[in-house]
Amino acid sequence: MNILRRLNNPVLFNEWKMRMRSGRSPWMIFSYLLILGGITLFYIFLETDGGTYYNPNDTRELFMMLSILQLGMIVFVVPGLTSGAISGERERQTLSILLTTNVSATRLILGKWLSSLSFMTFLVFATIPLYAIVFLYGGISPVQVVKVFGFYLITMFGIGSIGVLLSTLIKRTGISTVVTYAIVFGYSIGTMVLAEIIREFIRYQRRMGNLPSSTNTDWTDIIYSLNPLFAILHIFEEGPTNNVGLRYGTWFPAIDPFWYYAIFFGMVTVVCLLLAIYAIHPVRPRLFRAARKEK
Repeated sequence: MNILRRLNNPVLFNEWKMRMRSGRSPWMIFSYLLILGGITLFYIFLETDGGTYYNPNDTRELFMMLSILQLGMIVFVVPGLTSGAISGERERQTLSILLTTNVSATRLILGKWLSSLSFMTFLVFATIPLYAIVFLYGGISPVQVVKVFGFYLITMFGIGSIGVLLSTLIKRTGISTVVTYAIVFGYSIGTMVLAEIIREFIRYQRRMGNLPSSTNTDWTDIIYSLNPLFAILHIFEEGPTNNVGLRYGTWFPAIDPFWYYAIFFGMVTVVCLLLAIYAIHPVRPRLFRAARKEK
């Protein structure tokens, strides 16, 4: 009974009812699946010459294209869904009312976070039949399919936690949305540029004779593996992180770079949610209040 009580989150259940029962939800799902399904079937028709033959490599490219399209949708939509979770309540002047109820700050943040991501999660997992069609043509493994959907969840949770944190810290929804998009796109582009600059710098130092030719550059590949685009490409054994952590003699653990990405975004999710819970808590812990008084 205690476990059921802890799982009972009125904020989450109320948000689910409001989001899932709206008239736009089924039409959005239908339109999204219609577009992706049309692209998938049209691509298969062209590549198989009307079903007369097929090439597994072509199917693999289609799977990669669908995965990258879904990743782009997540990166574009999730910040807009989560960056107004708390600031929207503040603008409607209902946040104070929520904080005076029996709902704790933890349940409030987790409820808003999960409810903001629920529709996106449902939309992503609704495309499983499309992936199943592609899977029937071969060229991809079940492990890759599982990794792709696990990658979607990890990315949504990480980006969503950043949006909820900024929504808690910034009072205006418009400003928090802009800042969230700036951080997400800045991180995506910044990790790519940073890794490329470091790699070119090491190559330049090698040519100048300042570094030995055996200098290990795996740690630059780790930076690549933290980039969402390169991380999803690695699932298909593509991109610059294809061999990261797997070469003999490296000081990195010989594990799949997918787990570097999962661990990093998992830490980001936990830290952002804890900061959001602390920031929205109406009564600060005694430790922090005592530290403020001493200052």
